[in-house]
Formats: sequence, C-alpha cells, structure tokens
Amino acid sequence: MELNQTSICYYEKKLAHISVATESADSIVPDTFPDIGRIVCAYGTATIKDQTPQNGRLLVSGTVQTTVLYEPENGGKLRRLSVPVTFAHIEECEGVSAESVCSTVCRIAAVEAEAMNSRKVCVSVQLCFLTEGYCKAECDVTESVELDGIECLSHLQSITLLEQVRSYPVTILDDIQLADAAELSLLHTDCTMQVSECRAMHGRIIVKGEAILHCLAMQEDDAVRVLNNSTPFTQILELPEAEEGALTAVHMTVSEADCRLESDGMLSCTISAQAIVLLRQERKLRCIEDMYLPGKVLAAQAEHPVLQNMPSAQPFTAEGSETLQTAQHVSHVISAQAVCCGAKRVSESELQVKAGVRVLYLSDEQQLCAVQRIVPLTMPYSEVGEPEDLTLSARTTAAGERGLLLTVNANGTAATQERVTFCYISALEIKPKESRHNGVTLVLRQITGEERLWDIAKNCDTTEQAIRCANDLPAEAEYVQNAMLLIPIQD
Repeated sequence: MELNQTSICYYEKKLAHISVATESADSIVPDTFPDIGRIVCAYGTATIKDQTPQNGRLLVSGTVQTTVLYEPENGGKLRRLSVPVTFAHIEECEGVSAESVCSTVCRIAAVEAEAMNSRKVCVSVQLCFLTEGYCKAECDVTESVELDGIECLSHLQSITLLEQVRSYPVTILDDIQLADAAELSLLHTDCTMQVSECRAMHGRIIVKGEAILHCLAMQEDDAVRVLNNSTPFTQILELPEAEEGALTAVHMTVSEADCRLESDGMLSCTISAQAIVLLRQERKLRCIEDMYLPGKVLAAQAEHPVLQNMPSAQPFTAEGSETLQTAQHVSHVISAQAVCCGAKRVSESELQVKAGVRVLYLSDEQQLCAVQRIVPLTMPYSEVGEPEDLTLSARTTAAGERGLLLTVNANGTAATQERVTFCYISALEIKPKESRHNGVTLVLRQITGEERLWDIAKNCDTTEQAIRCANDLPAEAEYVQNAMLLIPIQD
C-alpha cells in the first residue's frame, strides 16, 4: 500500500481591509503672519514612515503634512500654514506574523481646518488605510492510494495558487520642466502609480508604468493652477522563481512623494514606493472524495486542508454621480479630486463606493472657495468577484444656484477568492469485515427514484464496474433511475 502525497507551499491573502481613522493637531500662527480672517481650504499629503507586521496585527505610522490656506483678517494676499499631523494605526488580523508581506496605502479622505481664534488653528485629518497582507502556508494533499482492489472516487481540481509574494522598495527620481510654471509655488501634491506592463523574464520581473502627479500651485496674484504630469518608469525586480511567461501581477503603492517646484518651473520629484509582486501558478490536483475496499473495513486518519484559489483579477470601470450643495454660486471649478474610502457590493448589479471628494472653485465674486464631502455613490457592477484596488477620478460642473454635479469614475479590479477543500490521509489501516451476505453472490434490487452507482456499489461490497457489466450499462453511467439491477457481491 502506498499513499501518494503532494506537498504544497504557497501564500494566502490574510488581510484585505479598509479602515478609517481621524487624527488632529493644533498650530499657532507665526508672529510674522497676519491674523486669520477666513480659512479658504486645507489639503494634506500622507507619508508612511514605517509599517511593521507583528503577530496578529500590522503597525503603520507616518505623518500627514497639511497646508492650510487662509485669508488675513484685514485683507491682503492669501497665506499658507504648514501643520504636520502624525498618525499611528494598528490593523488587527488573525494569521499575520512578522514574516508576512504587507502593504499599506494611506489616503486623505478629508482635511478640516478650524480657526480657534485669530492666532490658532486646529487641523483634523480623516485618514483611509487600505491594507493587504500575505502569509506563507503549506500543506500536504493525498492524490491517490495504491492498493489492490481499492475503489477511489476522486476528481481533478484546477486551482490557482500564489506561489510567491515579494516586496521591493522602489525609488523614482525625475526633473520635469513645466511649461508656464515660472514663479509658481506648490500648494498640494498627489501621486499615484499606474502599471501598464508586468511580465516575467528569466528570473526577473519587468514592471513598466507611470507615476501620475497631480499638483496645485499658486501664482503671485493668488490664482490657483492645476499642474498634471507623469513620469514613466521601468523597474527590473529580481525573482529567481519567475520563469518566462509566468502569471505575474504587481501592486504599487506610494509611501512618500517629495516634490519641489523651482522658480524656473522645474519640478523635482523623489517618489518612494513599494512594489508587491504576485507570482501565480495554475495547478491540477486530484481530490479524493471517498474510498472503500470491498469486503474490508478501511480505517483512515484523514484531514481536509483548505487551499485559497486566487485566479488573476479582472479590470473593470464604473461611474456614479451625485449633487453637492455649496455655500456660494459656482462660477468656475478649478480642481476636483476623489479618493476611495470604501467599496462593497450591495446587489448582483450594484456597487456602493464611499468617496472622499474635494472641490476647489471660484464664486461669482472670484473668491476662492472649497467644498469637501464623504459621498456615498451607487455604481453599476456586474463583475464576478469583489472590487479591489479602486482609484477614483472626479469631474464637476455647476448645477443650479448653489450646487455642483459630481461625476466619479472608478477603475479597479474584480477579484475572486474561493476556498477549495482537498484530502490528506496520514495513515490507512485495513481491517476484516464480517460478511452480511451469507454466501450470496448476486442480488436483484429494485431502484426507486435516482441513486448514484457509487453509493450502491459501496453499500453492497462491490464495484461500479461490476454493476455496469452485469447490467450492460454504458461506461460513463454514474446514476441509475427506476430500474431493476443485478448486483454482483464481492466477499
């Protein structure tokens, strides 16, 4: 007797969660600055300084550098206050350990700035953490049993496993000469990574894409301009297990984007990012459902390991709209941004997305104003699987006397995760079985309704093949219905 075992080492996705937290800080207006009259808007850029997986949790810490734009009490040019807000976030997750591969995206859902008095401001930042964690796992699967006379019911199961998950630090440096950007100063910078190609080649992963930069800058006359640009990149990441044509994917997240705009219009960027490379492997494993030995008792020590089937995610797009109320009539929209603060499927055809929206606009008096909201949006969604890695883009138009028509476009992937059960037999013992047939070698049995041949054969100490031969049934027959069967007995 021989048990044919297959050892499997792979990675499981243990953590995939969106959490929201709020942090705040106070700041005193510098002595050289005038008193606060009206706060125009506030923006923030998050920097992740550290992310450390521990047993059962992930620790994330960093700083949000906020910029508060205000109008002086006695008029004059707009002034900017820089207020750092630190954060420390704990994401609880069973199964995460110090060896887990984790990634975190920290998005700014909203920044609220309130003047406590003319010389003090309180800044509150609503943070949205998108965390993922992968843990190494291993198990054994019994695919077959070699034993004379044994009957084994099994099927071939296709499964896609994460063979490798690796994390790589990535740094992108670039100097971009912007047109008509001389004498501008940066108000806010946002950076996202867009991957266009990911492929395996002789132990390396080739990743190509763009770092998308969205900047707000101020002119000397306090007018705000939008500066959008992109920096192409190519990264070659070492992964010895990656063979030519292997199934690969990469998730790239920005930890820090340090941008400086020189007086001559040169934008210098240092982007620190993390690349999580996923190497998938499609396998076919035989799954034992049942087995028996005619005329004997099989005593098996069996377990049923569960593997995580993770096929490649499929891209999708969706769109939703909503009307926002404003304090003034909107004359001109300068900038509209949206970040995903949560997404879930609410029906077979609908997706609900929670978007953090910020709009900068001019009133009829050409006064700079801002509106920000956490907006729930319903979008059509007919994909198989749950939404992942959503990025949002927003556009707005004036609607009515005091309103904005907001349209948000979502780009992401639909991922399916299925738990597949297999069989692992660590030991198998054959015991004698007392005969129930008293020398009878052939039984005539009336089948009422539909029964599976396997169940009939197992209960009568015979084989499916013997029943098929005795009753002239086709080789592919698995069920019989309303029939009189001749059943050969094998004692």
